[in-house]
Amino acid sequence: MNSGLDLYLVRHGRTLWNMEKRYLGHTDVPLHRNAAAELKALQLKIKQEELAFQYVYISDLVRAMQSLQIIAPHLVSKAVRDHRIREYHFGDWEGSTYDMLKDNPTYRSWIDHPERITPPGAEPFTAFEERISQFVECRLLPILENKDGVDLSSGGTQISMKMAYPKVLIITHGGVIRQLVSAYVQDRDFSSAMPGPGEMQVLRLRLQAGQLSGEILN
Repeated sequence: MNSGLDLYLVRHGRTLWNMEKRYLGHTDVPLHRNAAAELKALQLKIKQEELAFQYVYISDLVRAMQSLQIIAPHLVSKAVRDHRIREYHFGDWEGSTYDMLKDNPTYRSWIDHPERITPPGAEPFTAFEERISQFVECRLLPILENKDGVDLSSGGTQISMKMAYPKVLIITHGGVIRQLVSAYVQDRDFSSAMPGPGEMQVLRLRLQAGQLSGEILN
């Protein structure tokens, strides 16, 4: 079986902590008052392209729900909150800036090897990887296993492959998007560029011979 789905990965809108360049993980900070204006372009893109999402998953933090309420309010009732797609938990470094931590040798090591170093009081990177993997297995794998997305011909007209795959909207955080991309796209790792607040990345996820793989569509 060769099946697929398209993940529309949206990083939540800008918060005050984002603007102040503070590490923001599990702290439940709301969107900045200007976020609605900044998210207008994404709202229009979703509307103009008439994107029909069969599934909507969001982080359980307030900034994710507020972002959905702005960009696609008609999907709020369809959204499923899931704590497994929260941002990485920075522990004692939550709310800190680079300037506040730059002289800390542990911080310098963590910047170079975030997968090996755990900040004080923070989430081990293996735990972060595992909860996102669980999200994929529990939420996305069942979709892939039940929809092959290949033969959707109707009345003799073959529907394009782009239209064949289910569309899944996921409103989450920068670190989660980086992890999803690095886990399934060849030649991408966690140090790859992170989308900015309110930006969207489209990842096509395929299941073939029991193996998951992905490709970036935009």
